[in-house]
Amino acid sequence: MAYQVISDEYIEELFDGTNFGKKINNSTQAKREIIAKCLNNQIEGFWSGHTIYHILIDGGFLIDARTSETKRLTALGRAFLEAHGNS
Repeated sequence: MAYQVISDEYIEELFDGTNFGKKINNSTQAKREIIAKCLNNQIEGFWSGHTIYHILIDGGFLIDARTSETKRLTALGRAFLEAHGNS
């Protein structure tokens, strides 16, 4: 099992009340994977969607910025991506 920066409980809390489809809704690992994918998308300048963007911001992974501005990871966001092999 890979090193985890954030508990499964915290990940589940972040997704509480959302609906990303059966595959993601029923898997904490899939939720971790979509966070990692969307963090990478954000720092590469791609939009990820309103709900996941706010999970990234509210979860403490990403610093909010205007659409035209470069998005930056927080220390937690960097550690999360490193733990998922996406540094």
